[in-house]
Amino acid sequence: MTTDPATDDRSPGAPDRPSAATLRDVAEAAGVSKASASRALDPASQYVSSSMRARVLDAAERLGYRPNASARATTTGATAMVAVLVSDIRDPYNAEIVHGVIEQAGASGLVATFAGTDHGIDDEIRVVRMMRGLRPHAMILTGTRSGSTVSRASLEEELARYTQEGGRVAIAGDDELPFDTAVVPRRRGASALVAELFRLGYRTPALIRPDHDAEAARQWEDGVVEAAARLGMRIGRGAVVRAPMTRDGGYDAAAGLVAERPGRFDVVLAATDAMAIGAMTAMRDAGLTPGAEIGVAGFDDAVGTEDVTPGLTSVDLALARVGAAAVELALTGPGDLRRIEFEPRVVVRGTTPARSS
Repeated sequence: MTTDPATDDRSPGAPDRPSAATLRDVAEAAGVSKASASRALDPASQYVSSSMRARVLDAAERLGYRPNASARATTTGATAMVAVLVSDIRDPYNAEIVHGVIEQAGASGLVATFAGTDHGIDDEIRVVRMMRGLRPHAMILTGTRSGSTVSRASLEEELARYTQEGGRVAIAGDDELPFDTAVVPRRRGASALVAELFRLGYRTPALIRPDHDAEAARQWEDGVVEAAARLGMRIGRGAVVRAPMTRDGGYDAAAGLVAERPGRFDVVLAATDAMAIGAMTAMRDAGLTPGAEIGVAGFDDAVGTEDVTPGLTSVDLALARVGAAAVELALTGPGDLRRIEFEPRVVVRGTTPARSS
């Protein structure tokens, strides 16, 4: 007897695992044939009624069934690969998301491969076109992007062509494209950070935001400004500085703030931890002690924030979980556009001690 690799949930030579749900189990629970269950679990299949798909997906969820993505990719002609488009792999923010993608892709029987896109949409379009030729099982887009409305429309069209060819797309980051998205909770995280700083006694923040106009920067700044206004905190004229999303960018921005606005702010909020760490160095070079004269807070709680002295206050955005969730979104569905958002967590460390009133 032969089996269809797209519907057989056991890898050749793998030991029996009685506790794992099989496709047959899902089919029986949903009251359909094994072939119908397989089609219902395939987001690319157009020959399944919505009621049947819902019934099969519900049974799969209840039983904890996970399809063998590698086998299905082989059957459909796609490669057993998840292509990850990342703006800068050196950025700890992106590295955390990529870590989650790698782990979840491996658990799903797929290999993750990566392509750099800088921060420009036009570069993403070029990479998507190249990746389409490699026929990956799915594409995950990460990071921030900037570009014209025309470029954004072109990116959406290119990704739509890929999905029409049977590929799957998910976003790990900002909810700005019409595809399933694992959302990085920047706005809520920024708002929660400001509320915690207010509780600790801070009243006059200065902001270091990214110098490019992207959704991520807007979400962070909106969260900060809205929460500050709600709480009656004052962001003075000239207290918002644009800088590259690097340590050096944070250093230069903080050096300018300290020189031009001495004594006119009590805490610096940076859009990334790398920028915040640069700001801490600039303060030391100016004869100030971070966390004593001026508080400092970063954002994304990347690896190493607890190792600087004093430890950097930040916001844990569950980035690895965002990456893993994006893979799951790409490998399950389809249906209405889905949006998953995790709860941000403010992590207070030594750079923002409570201030006496």
